[in-house]
Amino acid sequence: MKTKKLITTIMVLLFAINSYSQQTIDDRILRDLQPKDFANVYWESPYTLFDLLTDEPIFPAFETGRKIYYSSNEDPRVFYGEFTISNLQNHLFYKFKSKENCQNWCDRKNGIVK
Repeated sequence: MKTKKLITTIMVLLFAINSYSQQTIDDRILRDLQPKDFANVYWESPYTLFDLLTDEPIFPAFETGRKIYYSSNEDPRVFYGEFTISNLQNHLFYKFKSKENCQNWCDRKNGIVK
């Protein structure tokens, strides 16, 4: 009987720890309810910024400037910049987590099949 209680207690503790760690990760992600491309271009700082191509979260580290790859429908080439929160909120381009993601999106826009 003691063994059963011990196992049950351990399982409850493991569940609680796992739930807490998952909650802390989820608390950092807040999705804007706007369409994904709109939320990416018109990103606002209370929300998590998501990569336009892969929909992966981009967690800004604004202490030194956030490095972002970006592009547009009008000029689908890879561009790069470092932004503050304010600058990034006003930077009305598609934003990507990596140069590779940006290049893949540009290739698709330009009709280049890989």
